[in-house]
Amino acid sequence: MNAPVLRGAVDVAITGMSCRLPGGVSTPAELWDALLTGRDLISDTLAPGDERPAELLPAGLLSPTEFQGFDGDHFDVPDFEIDIMDPQQRWLCELVDEALQDAGIAPASLRGSNTGVWIGSAAVDQAIISLGPRYDTVLTALGAAPSILANRISYHFDLRGASMTIDTACSSSLVAVHSAITALRAGDVDLAIVGGSNVLLKENHSVAFRASGILGPGGRCRPFDQKADGYVRSEGAGVVVLQRADDARAQGSPVRALAVGSGVNSDGRSRTGIVRPSPESQSELLRRVYGRSGVDPATVDYVQAHGTGTRDGDSVEVRSLGAVLGRAPGRERPLLVGAVKSNLGHTEGAAGIVGLISTVLAMRHATVPPVIHHTQPRRRMPKDGLVVPTEPRPWPAGEVRVAGVSSYGFGGTNAHVVLRSPEPAADTRDPRDEATGAAATDSARLIPVSAGTPAALAATARRWADRIRPDEDLRALAATAAHRRDHLGRRAAVVADSPQTARAALHALARGREHPALAGPHTARDVERVVFVFSGHGAHWTRMGERLAATEPAFAAARDAAHAALAAHLDRAPWTPGDPLRGMDTIQPALFAAQVGLAALWRERGITPDIVVGHSIGEAAAAHTAGALGLQDAARLVVERSALLAEASAHGGLLATDLGAEAAEKAAAESGASVAVYNGPRATVLAGAHAALADLHERLTREGAQARLFDDATPAHSPLIAERTARLEEALAGLRPEGGHTAMWSTATAAPIDGTDLDAAYWGRQLRAPVRLQPVVAELAARHRCLFVEIAPRPVLAGALADVIADVPGYDADDAPVVAATRPDTDGAYDEHADLLRALGEVAAHGRTPAWPVPADLDAVDLPLRRWSRPGAEHDDALSRAVDAVRCAASDRERDTAAVRLLGDLVAGLTGRPDGGLAADAPLYELGVGSLDVFRLRARLRRITGADIPVVPDSTLVGLGRELALWAVDQGGTRTEDPGTDRPGTRVEHCVAPA
Repeated sequence: MNAPVLRGAVDVAITGMSCRLPGGVSTPAELWDALLTGRDLISDTLAPGDERPAELLPAGLLSPTEFQGFDGDHFDVPDFEIDIMDPQQRWLCELVDEALQDAGIAPASLRGSNTGVWIGSAAVDQAIISLGPRYDTVLTALGAAPSILANRISYHFDLRGASMTIDTACSSSLVAVHSAITALRAGDVDLAIVGGSNVLLKENHSVAFRASGILGPGGRCRPFDQKADGYVRSEGAGVVVLQRADDARAQGSPVRALAVGSGVNSDGRSRTGIVRPSPESQSELLRRVYGRSGVDPATVDYVQAHGTGTRDGDSVEVRSLGAVLGRAPGRERPLLVGAVKSNLGHTEGAAGIVGLISTVLAMRHATVPPVIHHTQPRRRMPKDGLVVPTEPRPWPAGEVRVAGVSSYGFGGTNAHVVLRSPEPAADTRDPRDEATGAAATDSARLIPVSAGTPAALAATARRWADRIRPDEDLRALAATAAHRRDHLGRRAAVVADSPQTARAALHALARGREHPALAGPHTARDVERVVFVFSGHGAHWTRMGERLAATEPAFAAARDAAHAALAAHLDRAPWTPGDPLRGMDTIQPALFAAQVGLAALWRERGITPDIVVGHSIGEAAAAHTAGALGLQDAARLVVERSALLAEASAHGGLLATDLGAEAAEKAAAESGASVAVYNGPRATVLAGAHAALADLHERLTREGAQARLFDDATPAHSPLIAERTARLEEALAGLRPEGGHTAMWSTATAAPIDGTDLDAAYWGRQLRAPVRLQPVVAELAARHRCLFVEIAPRPVLAGALADVIADVPGYDADDAPVVAATRPDTDGAYDEHADLLRALGEVAAHGRTPAWPVPADLDAVDLPLRRWSRPGAEHDDALSRAVDAVRCAASDRERDTAAVRLLGDLVAGLTGRPDGGLAADAPLYELGVGSLDVFRLRARLRRITGADIPVVPDSTLVGLGRELALWAVDQGGTRTEDPGTDRPGTRVEHCVAPA
């Protein structure tokens, strides 16, 4: 009976693949290398640490490490449950995640979706081990039951489609493929995950198969060879992702091959018996599949055969292949027949999926791999039009490649799938940048990268760095990293405008080093509140906003609106980049406009504040962002306030110090000054007359404190400004504040404030009152898990914010959730747009996902898989060695040199300058180290050495090196005479690197 052709049948795309196979093969790329080079993956001995029965040998075995480790944290499986889980469950969970990554699908994006899971497996070893002696607990059953192989996947990934484990013996996983294809075509599921697995834990089956002559005494599979004497057992697993072809193309998923036909049948009550193959049934299946698919059998180039190397099995398969395909009318060349079992043995329930993956690889590489251990073909193969390649062969010429995959179960269930190469995808991407219209390759790109642990992140970064090509399309890579990968607990991001920069930053991440193009790494946490902190005077610079206005329409529109509002109250045009930036009445309106633009840009990027805080003049932009002041009222406030401050500049100024509150108040009382700003535990600002501040600056410097006079400042927030507060209130008469839509905390009162209270009287008091940023930040951090974002053209508060947060219980002192949108550059040449992207990367690394600045619909690119967080993962120890060089030096001279070298390396990573070009006696701020970078440097030192060394902008590499060397002595050194010097030296009698 002829099968009807399924006209208009839906093609199914294979979009993702993954595998774990003998010989250390852990990816499809490694499998292809093994096939192409003809590797024999069978083991004749057990590996060290493998305690399984020797009766399994010879066999294709996975590494013992595949049985020992599992990323239980990622899959939310506790240790006690891991111990009793079938290893297949562990492998399949990881492989499903990897196959989805390979398909360009973020696994988390499928939660709650109509995605089906089909797993083929015939292995019952775990059930024999776990349930044989006694039925222990339901967890024991969950760990052993074959059905849970599929159900565990559906549970973890929250997939709501069909979920089933199929056991048809050796054809299980290809039957699973057919079932999934059928469901996709019927519309029963929207996406299908199909896998197969086999594990060899007990010797029972091996002993029985060997006794019955199924296993070959030669210990190798010799498919279709006259000397074939049986097969060798093997274990492993594979997974593929299937989508309807139109869906895959629409979503930009990589179409690796098309399944254009499939079918399953049974031998029934054949004359050959239940365990012997039936040539009639196999031939009938092939005729039905090709007939229904509309594929001419004469056009099939290659078949991945079942090919076990058993006499009966090979003989029957040759007959059926020859009858339907090899001698098909119109065939112009022999049919090439392959068998992956020659390399890795018979994976039994996983054999079909392994054959499918192997065939897709061959099609994609346009090469037919060799069948090893094949020297003399079965006699009837030539007349059946069949050839077994023993060397790699180019795929037969033709625009379309067609292949078949067969898998037959020893109980008589047969399966076959027809594959076709996909048509080349047309590039429909817009080559212009989505935001600016500039060429897409002109802009820096934000590339997030994550893993479960620091060690896994380092390994993942190394894989990605090695993958990036010199001509890499960073826009497409960024889109895949942002939209097609899950963002796990340990996160970082790279901002790069060239593949070379991206590679360098990823290598730095892999080595645990800093890099100017690197954001993070951080441990992502649940962010309860995003707090925008609007900086005050000092956050300006001469070309602020220029680059952002050219690249970010949201910033340009908001800043221009602020300029228009300011112009209504100024007697001149508002400042623009390139104009002189001098005087309070020029600087502060310009700063306000920039902050309004930045706040709008952050919102455009999906980061909206839950709370706003303003610092001095920054409270004007904060109040506007909170909805308490309209743009006209806020602009009026800024213009009137800055004009009054400009008048007062002749009467006094400001002195920034590293003193705490108590010490600052004491110094102020002794000098006739006052404390104007409480920023942090080591950051205060004093206000006073110029002469008094000059004397105080000299005294503090002499006493070893860090102090610096502000340029172009006035004694705001001090008694010297008190007489101007009434004038400001009068100028702001009629101000109409509103309740607002976002909570605001006042740094004048160190408390939350309702928008309606921001009237003229408030702003008069605010001008005189000290700025109490420290208590506000400390209280907010104590109340909520906050992420603080400094809104400023140049960061001036980030370091102080991090210092305050570090003292709040529940926060990691080395990983404070503080983000600044820009970094200072002593040459004034930094890229605001790249700095904004880096800040977005920092936000994402801390746990709040932004609106990624790259479209989600770009085609997926192949990115290496992230590294799993398994026990015993290796990590790079280059920094540990550098620290050891300090701790284990034989003399003070060596110790000082090693310390300065280590510090120079860390600073070079922060600034992007080569460490050889850093002046060891120059202050850090002259080396390009900003306020947040100072905190990062101190935190980094504490993390890698354990030494809590004070670091401030005026610190030098030499001075810090001396402190680090003294710390090293305290860790275990004894004072000795240092040869070649006239001072005591240090020798470490017993030096052991810290654990």
